[in-house]
Amino acid sequence: MIAGAMTRNRVLFLLMCGAPLAWAADVAAEVKESSASWRKAVITQNKAALEKLLANDLVYVHSNGKTESKSEYIAAVTTGPSRYESFTETNTIVRVYGKAAILEGNVEVKAPGRPAYKVRTLEVYILDGGKWKMTAHQSARLNP
Repeated sequence: MIAGAMTRNRVLFLLMCGAPLAWAADVAAEVKESSASWRKAVITQNKAALEKLLANDLVYVHSNGKTESKSEYIAAVTTGPSRYESFTETNTIVRVYGKAAILEGNVEVKAPGRPAYKVRTLEVYILDGGKWKMTAHQSARLNP
């Protein structure tokens, strides 16, 4: 009887230890999905999607140092011809801190008619209304 209880306790202990890891992996996947959706909305110039994906207090810092608010950023990427053709992510890592998450990684950016360039990005997400929204973004160009 004692051996059975000990086995049950070990199983419960292992399940409890693994549950936070599984939860963190699920959240990391949700944050990555939000980031991918944001990039797709930028490429397709989908203003409605960007309104939903970006936090109202967004601070967006471009690789050239230019800083924009949410409304400034959305206006810049949804007016005129598309500024971006593709974004290819590598070395992406997500760290979750409760209702906040940080995504970092390298991105190859391709603009129409221009050579691709690489940046290192840092994106901060918050859980807002059950959705992960970007609240801060900063990128820095990487040397070729």
